[in-house]
Amino acid sequence: MPPASHPLRFRLEYAAFWVVAKLASALPLELCATASAWCWRRLGRFSSRRRRAAMQLAESLPELDVREREAVLSQVWDNLGRTFAEAFHIRDFIENPSRFEILRETALREFAGSTKAFIIVSLHSANWELTALGLLRAGLRIAGIYRTIKNPYVDAYVTRLRQPLYPSALLPKSRQTPRRFLKLMRQGVPVAMLCDLREVRGVEVPFFGRPAPSTSFPALLAVADGLPILIVRTLRQPRSRFSFEWKVLQPVRGGASREDDVRATTALIQSCFEEWVRERPGEWMWVHRRWG
Repeated sequence: MPPASHPLRFRLEYAAFWVVAKLASALPLELCATASAWCWRRLGRFSSRRRRAAMQLAESLPELDVREREAVLSQVWDNLGRTFAEAFHIRDFIENPSRFEILRETALREFAGSTKAFIIVSLHSANWELTALGLLRAGLRIAGIYRTIKNPYVDAYVTRLRQPLYPSALLPKSRQTPRRFLKLMRQGVPVAMLCDLREVRGVEVPFFGRPAPSTSFPALLAVADGLPILIVRTLRQPRSRFSFEWKVLQPVRGGASREDDVRATTALIQSCFEEWVRERPGEWMWVHRRWG
């Protein structure tokens, strides 16, 4: 628990969050997710991020008319609401395998068992928190990275919720994280990261036809040692059930320079993300600033 010197605002925020968390945990999973989705769809209309989401969606999928874009935005808020609620029921998903189907599970187990080292990447789509569950079910004891929440009390609570999905380690994003990740990889631990958000210190590669600052860290690791990239996502199904999809990408090597290879591999990852977002645009997190 953070020290008592944290501002009163943090304590008040945490008190409100704690009440919501206890209420959400007490409700049955499906009822909790449905109620949360209803609230988020309505609150989303007044969110300061709605305009950004609408603009990014219009620029990325101009073939959609206004009504279709509004439908996608409603799905975005619905999905975020369900994902928020489902976070308080992670144990339900772990203990109830019927809620989570791994597509080509035997092949995934064979890949994991026969490949000495690889990089795992994913995106904020459907319930991205549960992406780690597919890897756990396939026998992988992964390490993950997460962005800390500004409120340290809430951050500690949410980290405890996520911890069972990352048996090897769950590390906050910091300047020391890459070094700690490399150490884990040398120990044979598979490392996983979400790579679809804007990264100002990354490289610009095409995403929906426009340059988008993207993290080059997974590509750097893959190119350096010729490691395959396991790219994964969850697909939302009715009643808080999910499918887990995956594919393997090979890093680009043999270019004019390692920098070129890293950029090309980063572009390859983002191209796969774009393909998946186009398939299910309502399940991606359009509310975050991705370009510029």
